[in-house]
Amino acid sequence: MAMQEVERGLRFTHVMMAVNQDQGNEAVAYVQALADVLVEKGILRQEDLEEPLENARKEVAQVLMPRVRLADMGDKYAEGQAVEIDCFARIPLCHARCCSFKFFLTKQDLDEGVARWDYGNPYWIKQAKDGYCTHCDPQTRGCAIHAKRPHVCRQYDCRYDKRIWVDFEKRIPAPMKPVSGDAPVAMAEVALQNTMHYEQKSAKKEPE
Repeated sequence: MAMQEVERGLRFTHVMMAVNQDQGNEAVAYVQALADVLVEKGILRQEDLEEPLENARKEVAQVLMPRVRLADMGDKYAEGQAVEIDCFARIPLCHARCCSFKFFLTKQDLDEGVARWDYGNPYWIKQAKDGYCTHCDPQTRGCAIHAKRPHVCRQYDCRYDKRIWVDFEKRIPAPMKPVSGDAPVAMAEVALQNTMHYEQKSAKKEPE
């Protein structure tokens, strides 16, 4: 029960983060509208905004912001939701490299409590140190939760994905690129980078 409460609290926190992001977007829209009105009334010229705006964009671009991702794709068990691929027969060729791709879960996946997600990057699929999904068997590369695999996995079609196949029908795999499980911890690293950014900015403003 305690773990369920912790997860509930985490979900609340992440939802509130998403709300804050939406409010931030609204603030940006408000400022843009205000600038448009000032230009339209002749109080400010458009060219007067160009240099300050470009400088502001560069400064904002240096400040990374975390993003919470959680999809709503309906019922993954509904008819027609699964793409039929002979994965088991092809794993020796493709090495299940699709299981090394990064993707986020759906609300249904999360409520089931089967697919594990990365607490440092909500709600992206959790990956092991080898860069593969934590549910991917390192020996066979089979899926340990295949019956309840995420919605994205069900709908994914590798046949035309050049990261996996040169020619699907002829069973010619593409060259495999190295994979890594070193995903950054969104909250901690972004907070640290933001702190360092503002400290450096403040230091530049201090008189010599």
